Amino acid sequence: MGYTKKNTYYTGTVYEWNLPTGWTCPSAKECLVKVDKLTGKMDNKSNAYKCYSASAERFPGVRKSRWGNLEQSKDSLPPLPKKCKSVRIHSSGDFYSQEYFNKWIDFCNDNKDVEFWAYTKSLNYWVRRINDIPKNLVLTASWGGKHDNLINEFNLKSAMVISEIKHDKPIDYNDDIARKKNVSFYLLDNNIVGKGKQKDKIIE
Repeated sequence: MGYTKKNTYYTGTVYEWNLPTGWTCPSAKECLVKVDKLTGKMDNKSNAYKCYSASAERFPGVRKSRWGNLEQSKDSLPPLPKKCKSVRIHSSGDFYSQEYFNKWIDFCNDNKDVEFWAYTKSLNYWVRRINDIPKNLVLTASWGGKHDNLINEFNLKSAMVISEIKHDKPIDYNDDIARKKNVSFYLLDNNIVGKGKQKDKIIE
C-alpha cells in the first residue's frame, strides 16, 4: 500500500499512486476492465483495448496494494516519500469522484516542488475545476471515455491509443510528453509495443 517507486520506463525516478483498475474508472468506456478483488479473474467486456494495468492485478500483492490505496484515499492521501520529486497519479485507476479529484488539487498545491501528472477519462471532474489546476499538475484527457465531447469543447490536452503509426502528433513511449503541458500525443496499443524489438521496428 502507498506509493510505488519506479526506476524503469520513466525518465528518472518516479513514484506511482495506483488504484484498482476499472472499479475506480467511472468514465471508462472502450477500455473498461475489472479484476475480481479476491480471485484476480479479469472481466473484460470490451475487445477494443487490452488494459495493461489490469494484467498486473493477477498478482495478489498488487490487488492488495491498490485496494488498500483506495480505502486510504477515501480518508486522505498519504504523505510523499522522502526525496520524491515526481509522481504519476494512476498508472492504474482514475479519479473516481469529484471529492477525490479535489483532494489531488489540494495535495498538489501543498507539494509545489513536486511534479505530478495523470491521464484521465474523468473529464467531468476536471472541467469543473479547470481554472484551479495547480501549475505542478499536468492532466491528459484519455480518448475513449464517456466524456470525449469535453476534450474539444474545453481544448484539453489529450492522448489517443492507436494501432498504427500516425505522424500528425508525437508518440509518447515513456511518459515524457505526458509530463509536458499543452502537448497532445498518441500512445501505441500495448499489443503492438509489448516488446522492445517491436518498438524499435516501429521507430525505424
